[in-house]
Amino acid sequence: MYGNYSGAMDQSMFFNPDAPQEICPSIWLGPYTSLSQNNFLVNKNVKIIINCLTTDKFLQALDEPQVTISSDVIILSLDPSFSADCESKPLVDQFIKQFNRILQNYLQYFYVNNPNSGNLIHQIPNNQLLSSITSPILQGNLKLQFFNLIRLINLFKCINSDMQILVVSETGNANLSTGLIIAYLMDCYNYNLPNSFSLIQSSRPSVSPLNNNYYDDLLIIENLKKFMVENNSLKKKTPGEDEIPMEEDMDYNEICVGGDRKRRFRS
Repeated sequence: MYGNYSGAMDQSMFFNPDAPQEICPSIWLGPYTSLSQNNFLVNKNVKIIINCLTTDKFLQALDEPQVTISSDVIILSLDPSFSADCESKPLVDQFIKQFNRILQNYLQYFYVNNPNSGNLIHQIPNNQLLSSITSPILQGNLKLQFFNLIRLINLFKCINSDMQILVVSETGNANLSTGLIIAYLMDCYNYNLPNSFSLIQSSRPSVSPLNNNYYDDLLIIENLKKFMVENNSLKKKTPGEDEIPMEEDMDYNEICVGGDRKRRFRS
């Protein structure tokens, strides 16, 4: 059953830049200060936290004494340009050791050793599997990491529909975090890029639009285009899994400036 989702409109009237906002059902966007709001994490049943700024800065925020996170929470860092030679290498090593164990335990239980996993989510391009995720730091090919993260979210929501996902960056306004949520809206609700951004901005007015004139933003935009086209193709080939497939091909122009193809949020 689909219904109108009024959360974005209600939240924009009481916008607090230091708190997370719910962009669509179960997907929250906020700053690092969200990590110290333990009541929020517990009360909202946040089970996946995804960082979208440099891992180095994120781990410093995670190491603050006021930050306490439950041991069953998966923490990931989307950092396409990550370097193992960063200043916080001891923190990085500890982060990988601790949170890769949690991640792999979940993946083994819900995906690798689950005979029904192929019916829960669509596959990732080029025969790559979620089991190829070997670290909580997702680096390199941004399009593939969009696929990895969206499929991971979809998988876990199939297992536990009540779980919530928190996407964070230092201020909550990083364009990479915006890009990740756009990819999610493209996958789950058939939103194109302008519709996705408008929805995000209606809940979190402080975010800035992706700008073709900036190299980092251009990379995000181009990878979102590729993600949408390949995702559409995969869903047409294997209908019936995770979400409803798209009815027809979508070209690059429609992704960026095309018509309104979005579906309503689930109530």
